[in-house]
Amino acid sequence: MRLKTYSAKSMKEVMARVREELGADAIIINIDETGKNVRVTAAYEKLPVKIPEPARKETVQQGRRRLGGEPFDMAELKAVFTYHGLPYDLAMRLQTAAGAVDASSFIDALASALDTCFAFSPIQELPDRPLLLVGPPGAGKTVATAKIAAEAVLNGLTVNLITTDGIKSGGIEQLSKLAALMKLTTHVAHAPDELISAIDRGREADITLIDTAGVNPFDNHDLDYAWELVSASDAEPVLVLPAGYDQQDCREFGEIFPQIGVTRLIATRLDSARRFANILTAAHGGRLALANLGRSPFVAENLEPADGYKLAKLFSTLPKPKSKDKKERRALP
Repeated sequence: MRLKTYSAKSMKEVMARVREELGADAIIINIDETGKNVRVTAAYEKLPVKIPEPARKETVQQGRRRLGGEPFDMAELKAVFTYHGLPYDLAMRLQTAAGAVDASSFIDALASALDTCFAFSPIQELPDRPLLLVGPPGAGKTVATAKIAAEAVLNGLTVNLITTDGIKSGGIEQLSKLAALMKLTTHVAHAPDELISAIDRGREADITLIDTAGVNPFDNHDLDYAWELVSASDAEPVLVLPAGYDQQDCREFGEIFPQIGVTRLIATRLDSARRFANILTAAHGGRLALANLGRSPFVAENLEPADGYKLAKLFSTLPKPKSKDKKERRALP
């Protein structure tokens, strides 16, 4: 395996050089956009055999189909996966799925691959069971609960809002303040039996939402208590996971939370992270369906239904390198 580094003013230019010299099978090892130019380090076994120009124009390389749009190039996909830090096994699965379709663009190819490799199941307007949001501390469960409640209220539905988060300082107060803006009352349940009573009191509501305290999935006591809440409420537990977590931890999150009945995942804080491998890693590890996406901390901006196209756009939007002028302006007092 040999390494070679390329540099150009834009990602498009540098990837064109990589494809031209090393072919589509080059493995992107590193992308550096901190300087004036974009630098890409690629690994290769051997240089590809050059095809005569006339024949090369007629050759359709796997993953490069033109159906009226921009051609999709497999090297672009590899660069995106490398940037986000996607694990090798998952990256190869998506790459194979993307190369198996006739896509009119890079976005379409990635969206098709995501649709093939992942399930999508957005939260319905009228769920069949109460929804109980679970996840690690700081995942954004309270805000996600408030967002779902706000959308329900805007659609003219009644909401039974419950919190079991009496552990975190200000946890109950946070949801209560958000609920007051929607003219909702927050019911507090400190134990499974109190949760049953709170659900019974709101049986006439169109939707019941339950916010919970953060769960450390590596702590058996935390996990057991979460299971007690799920069992007592007969609710559907939905995992809330923020972008930016360590992807190896999230792989284990995705394997552990299904043990208490989790089958769907809400991805939050997508606006405050640049790399999203942990979301796909968690969903892949636990065979979880991706439900909704949260891109804002504001309750008025709802959780978007997840689908392959939205995720493809999210993953393919890489940050642009900062200009020299901006750096100089920041350096001024």
